[in-house]
Amino acid sequence: DACHAYQLMRKSGIPESQIILMMQDDVANSTENPFPGTLYNKPAGQDAVDVYDGCKVDYRGSVVTADLFKKVITGDDSDLPNGSGKVLKSTSTDKVFLNFVDHGGVGIIA
Repeated sequence: DACHAYQLMRKSGIPESQIILMMQDDVANSTENPFPGTLYNKPAGQDAVDVYDGCKVDYRGSVVTADLFKKVITGDDSDLPNGSGKVLKSTSTDKVFLNFVDHGGVGIIA
């Protein structure tokens, strides 16, 4: 879902520099993925496109926490974990699209 949203934003003309993507990134290379290194949001044979291809992840895995999320959306670039270092630098005149995709869990952003 996150990589599909990323691809839609890029196709809509939003530059990579204006997209911040945080995800666990644990599916594409999972041993349970029948198509290693790829992600599809449609079943094979239905014009399926690998949405993982070209998806630029700024923060992945265990560094994706509620604290990181708060820092990124509030523009706080202090003490960021490994990643691109991108944070939201918007002003009151900017339009911001926030797409939060989560399967949930108590006390976590997963």
